[in-house]
Amino acid sequence: MRDWKKILGGLAMACLLAACQADDWREARGGIRVSLGEASVGVETKSTPKELGKPLTTEFNVRVVKEGGSEIYNGKFPDETIPASAGSYTVTASYGENVGIAWDAPYYEGTTEEPVVVKDGETATATVTCKVANALFSATFPPAEEMEKAYEAYGLKVTVGSTSMTFKPGETRHIYVKAGSAVKYAFAYTRLSGEEGEAPLTSDELPTAPAAGTHYTINLTMDDKLGLDISKVEAEEVSISETIPLEWLPKPSVSATGFNANNSLTFAETEMKEAKLDLKLASVLQDIKFKFNFEDEQFSSLTKEEYIWSNAEDKKAISELLGITVSDKSIDLNALLAKLQTNAGEATTNTIEVDVLANDRWSSEDKEVNRTYTIICNKPEFSIAVQPGNVWTKTFTIDEPTVTAGDAEVLKKNLVYQYKEKDADDNAWQPCSGGLEQAFSEAPTNKAYQVRAFYREGIVSEVVDVELESPEQLPNSGMEKWSEDNYRGNRYSFNPWGTDETPFWDTNNDFTTRHRHNWSGLWDNIANYNGFHSVSYVEGHGGNGLAAELRSTANGRGNNELSGEADYNKVAGKLFTGTANVTMGTSGMFGDADGSKDTYTEEKNASFTSRPTALTFYYKYAPYNSDTWSVHIELLDENKNIIVQGDKTSSETKNDWAQETVPLNYEEGTTYAKCKYIYVIFKSTVNEGANMPYREITQTFYVLENGALSAHTYEPAYVGSVLTIDDISLIYDK
Repeated sequence: MRDWKKILGGLAMACLLAACQADDWREARGGIRVSLGEASVGVETKSTPKELGKPLTTEFNVRVVKEGGSEIYNGKFPDETIPASAGSYTVTASYGENVGIAWDAPYYEGTTEEPVVVKDGETATATVTCKVANALFSATFPPAEEMEKAYEAYGLKVTVGSTSMTFKPGETRHIYVKAGSAVKYAFAYTRLSGEEGEAPLTSDELPTAPAAGTHYTINLTMDDKLGLDISKVEAEEVSISETIPLEWLPKPSVSATGFNANNSLTFAETEMKEAKLDLKLASVLQDIKFKFNFEDEQFSSLTKEEYIWSNAEDKKAISELLGITVSDKSIDLNALLAKLQTNAGEATTNTIEVDVLANDRWSSEDKEVNRTYTIICNKPEFSIAVQPGNVWTKTFTIDEPTVTAGDAEVLKKNLVYQYKEKDADDNAWQPCSGGLEQAFSEAPTNKAYQVRAFYREGIVSEVVDVELESPEQLPNSGMEKWSEDNYRGNRYSFNPWGTDETPFWDTNNDFTTRHRHNWSGLWDNIANYNGFHSVSYVEGHGGNGLAAELRSTANGRGNNELSGEADYNKVAGKLFTGTANVTMGTSGMFGDADGSKDTYTEEKNASFTSRPTALTFYYKYAPYNSDTWSVHIELLDENKNIIVQGDKTSSETKNDWAQETVPLNYEEGTTYAKCKYIYVIFKSTVNEGANMPYREITQTFYVLENGALSAHTYEPAYVGSVLTIDDISLIYDK
């Protein structure tokens, strides 16, 4: 039998709740305060050993039964007074499970010797004397060299009821038997020949009904026939006292936090996980054995047969290199998890085998318990996206990454965003110039790119394709291409597109010359004041090519020379992208013509798929009576919702060409839809209708004839301000 180890204090519980204090129950009814003591030991001097961690007091179960058989309490050791009405009570305290036979299952029990009497309004103290309440069996065997002459394996078999357990040589566990049980004994063996069998053991010394609190050591000897016999049975009584036999303390055990039932933990690299091995010890921690098997290449060199915590060199490797910390309560693996990685994205399986020593017993005594803990480190999972609206002609912006496995904060802090031309090989990946944004100094010729997020070698997101916008310009932005319609004599209408070309720009000429559409056959009777083109061309910016001339006009169908020009005919000269849709109202002749029923709209149907940042152009302006011109630009999505817009107005006279820029102010951090249509409109005046300034003049306009501009005149022309536009350009700064 082993030496006993001194443990601070006894296992008996007393002083925690020994003092009786008045409480709220005292006023209404009585109660019982329970204190645990131990036979022959003064209650007032006992305390729970500090080394036990959580006081074993709280692990005791207390049952209180009133005289007559009614149970008023059955549960964990109470921290407070148990309410009780007046009467007599029996209090029982127990620890452990009193099974018939089991390995390492000490059981303690005690019952009040006298009934606890509770009086009305008073609290009684019940001191329960706790004792060891089951029996312990072990055995000694003849020298191994003698036994091995005949037996391959052998041991003492102890049977209670239908359950048997065999105590073998070198066994560190002990067999616990319920006191008073009918016990049978046998020598169980396997001979060298392979024959298995058992021989009953009988002796007057063998207890048939073992007593509580007794340790039976059965000493076996070999007889002349190489059989076993009992030489002596030692019976030693034990109690809970200042010195406790270590055999009566349970072996250390390990349970895991953060692991599943199979001792496995799976996590993604960088993911914060709670992982520790909780130690349940009945005395101070003496030592720990570790065995590691790392697939993680960082720690593969630490894989060896065994590490001993008490060894200074081993302890340094475990604590400093692996980050494992040890206390009497746990083995903390959190720092190790933070270090573990995949092998270039390939999952690693890492195992830790743990064996704990306390009260001279190793946790490995329990052969059925899995002591290996498996940690599987998978690669973190994250993805990126690039919204189409965040792709421009010279820049693109990546969305914040989406993390589905791993610690989002850690990953986002360490991710590098990379790009390459789509057809380039993997050696061409390079960091984006601005973290989540890549900005080129000039719009690249190659528009097709790929982007990805890179954590470290082998850990990257899926690749995302990016197609940059092309910095397109507006067709006929130099106003060089025109076609004209000479519908009668010196009457013209001009179109800002070449013959047989698809129109992109349009004017409101179809409105200001609409009289020609419903006076067929009566051309000679059409008065000049019934129509005049509002837009035509003149010599271009810098004396090169052509430019668009927009003039405010009051000529129009329905005018009457006797009553003046109708307000609905007083319109700006307009040049715009899209299509002019003119609707004719009632028709008639001379004064019967009702032009007020005529309408026109600018349809915003000019397709355009790039998103510029500004519009610039050259212009001249001759305002009449302090008039004001305007320009407006809109980018529209596929549903013709406005993406962004800009405006400019001015009343300043410009006799020489001047340049003007209209910015499109995109807000940082806002995602804008892709462009489907563009709408740009220039107006010679913002004062259409009754307030439009104009006068009657002979108007000169030009027609390109034989490669040169030929001057023509028209009168009476009701003309106001004149805006000349040329060399329209779009700027791309994104």
